[in-house]
Amino acid sequence: MHLDVHTLRDRDRSLATEWLLTDGAGGYASSTVLGCGTRRYHGLWVPALKPPVDRRVVLSHIEERLIPPGGDPLQPAYLSTTEYGGGFFPDGSLWAASFDLTPLPRLASRVGGPTVEREVLLLRDGAGVCLTYRVSGHGHWTLDLAPMLAMRSFHGLGHSHPNFRVDLLEGTKGFRCIFEGFPGVFMWAVPASGASCSATVSPTWYFNVLRRVERDRGFDCIEDVLTPGRWTISSDGPTEFHLLASLEPPRPINVAAERQKYLARQADLVAQAGSPQNPRLARLVKAADQFIVHRRVNNEDLATIIAGYPWFGDWGRDAMISLPGLLIDTGRLDVAEKVLRAFGAATRGGLVPNCYAEDTGQPLYNTVDASLWFIQAAAAYMRAGGNPQFLREHLWPVIDQICQGYRAGTDFGIRADADGLITAGSPDTQLTWMDAKAAGRPVTPRHGKAVEINALWISGLALAGRVAENLGLTPPASPQDIEQLCRAFEGLFWNDRAGCLYDCIFPDGRCDSAVRPNQVLAVGLPHAPLAGERAKAVVRTVREKLLTPRGLRTLSPADPAYRGLYAGGADERDGAYHQGTVWPWLSGPYVDAVFATEEPAVARGEAAQVLAGLLAAMEDEGLGQINEIYDGNPPHRPRGCIAQAWSVAAAIHIWKRLEASGGVP
Repeated sequence: MHLDVHTLRDRDRSLATEWLLTDGAGGYASSTVLGCGTRRYHGLWVPALKPPVDRRVVLSHIEERLIPPGGDPLQPAYLSTTEYGGGFFPDGSLWAASFDLTPLPRLASRVGGPTVEREVLLLRDGAGVCLTYRVSGHGHWTLDLAPMLAMRSFHGLGHSHPNFRVDLLEGTKGFRCIFEGFPGVFMWAVPASGASCSATVSPTWYFNVLRRVERDRGFDCIEDVLTPGRWTISSDGPTEFHLLASLEPPRPINVAAERQKYLARQADLVAQAGSPQNPRLARLVKAADQFIVHRRVNNEDLATIIAGYPWFGDWGRDAMISLPGLLIDTGRLDVAEKVLRAFGAATRGGLVPNCYAEDTGQPLYNTVDASLWFIQAAAAYMRAGGNPQFLREHLWPVIDQICQGYRAGTDFGIRADADGLITAGSPDTQLTWMDAKAAGRPVTPRHGKAVEINALWISGLALAGRVAENLGLTPPASPQDIEQLCRAFEGLFWNDRAGCLYDCIFPDGRCDSAVRPNQVLAVGLPHAPLAGERAKAVVRTVREKLLTPRGLRTLSPADPAYRGLYAGGADERDGAYHQGTVWPWLSGPYVDAVFATEEPAVARGEAAQVLAGLLAAMEDEGLGQINEIYDGNPPHRPRGCIAQAWSVAAAIHIWKRLEASGGVP
């Protein structure tokens, strides 16, 4: 996770390489390794005002000017990098010397003798951000620092307006900035002894800042940012000082202690996960923690899982798929309980929320699979030695509600058909994970009986039976019922001509024969409905047509509808989202299917190869994380969110599966 001067001075590459920090409350800091924001979502401080939602870009970046020893005050060196509609000014890539992701994101610039480092530390639970500057070298130098404020929703872009006020904070080296309809933001400097520091109020708008990734994605890409004023710090030798921002007034903060708490917490997480010796696996554990945030439910402090950074909130499907890898496999059963309780408490009519609205935090229920994945997560908790009392009081009532709701019928046309299999939705709805729409219409219509939904239903009924037996309760389905469902499933979904499973059976009886990855769940899930030679044929087909080093394609390249590049405007990208684009999260179910059908030694070898590809992805454009998606075509460029919960969870799951089978990742 170290980038040298040659990499950083390749400006386009540096602007495509991003980092992420999170605060455990839904807020985050994220930018490129040059500190130049290329997305509307980038910012050195993006707190969640209604944790974990209502996120606002407060501090976009800092403009930095250095007068080195013997330098001309009229010709300072600009260390920061900002791109405007007309080009770069300043262009700090000229002075960039190194970037390190660990232990905290740190960019170093060198101008002649002095080296200037800046390190970002988010204070826990949304308390603020601390930027630490370290200047080495001798001789008199001066740094002029101008914080650039966006003060807007992270989904939008802002423009100049007169509705703000900036005050100099009495007794501190700082400012208070108030925007209409926005909490006051406090910023102050903590200089080292021996250094001179002054703060000057001079509100100024900077116009036409370009967000190049938004331009490439077909969105608005120009905004204005406001600097409330400047700090001027000077010294005659090496020094360290801090800039802090918070929604609370200035207060004494022991930055060294906060930094040490952060590092100690990271070490504890790795120890909880079994202290892996492979540094890439330790990095996975740290990556997993970035998605875990607080959520208050019914006046109780619980937890949830952010689906992906920078733009996703907490989604039920993603949370339940991710939970076993992010929390159970890493030894954090106590946090897993809080996540399960949060989603369980919001379940209505057997439906776990699909997501929560970013602005209001209200749950939305338009999903058929989140509830079925809840059963999988609850069963994983039980298998890991979860508390039987918690299982009885908080999980079983939700599991029972799901089974009853799906059998009797619930919202969005979700119900058990005459054959006992689940049908759901209509031509206008997208209730499965393949939920993209383009021009207002579903790209991959999957209403009716989807293959993975029914695999999850059958597996879920069997798992619910295991939970019930452990608790001395009546199972929702007998072994005979489940066996009958398996026969119905195989009879309906097996495509003898293609030697694999149909992806979906529509209400009018049409069969979708597109080769997609959803069918691996029918092989790899616990109590999967497909076994034997047909299960092996499914894995063989998926391996030959869909497997890549970064995950599974969502459609075979041989299909006329295949889209190998995820690029262009919104409709173009949505049209490719599930039409060939690679998703790392599918690697987990695929490896489970491999273990279900291959000899252990063969399965271990293939699982190790899949894991190696995911670990290598952590050195791609989202440093220390795994992207949401990748192009279907080689070289499988990273796309979408730079950090996705279920991508990381899949890698952890494969690692732990290898360990359990005697393999050494």
